[in-house]
Amino acid sequence: MKVFKQVIFFIFIFFLFSSLIPGIRDYKNKISFYNQTKKEYEAEKKRQIELQTEIAKKKSTDEVEKTIRNKLNLLKDNEVALIIPTPTYFPTPTPTPNLANWQRWWNIFFKQAI
Repeated sequence: MKVFKQVIFFIFIFFLFSSLIPGIRDYKNKISFYNQTKKEYEAEKKRQIELQTEIAKKKSTDEVEKTIRNKLNLLKDNEVALIIPTPTYFPTPTPTPNLANWQRWWNIFFKQAI
């Protein structure tokens, strides 16, 4: 009788743990999903703040005027545009003497030693 009670008790404990394990697994999955969603939410919230700041900048009159001046090349009344060409530099090549191979070696060993 005592052995029978122990067997029934162990079977009962086994069924409790077997029903508890999937619940724990689901809980871990839900916690990881929550953390991932929370990170994505924080990133999107930060991006939204950046975009709202950019919209506020774009609506300001100073920014609109800057865009008109830079991108569209328009001027205010009584303004004169100076167009300065970019300077082009042509470096003068330094002539290198074409010496024979033996003359180069001679210069390396004997001319620099002096």
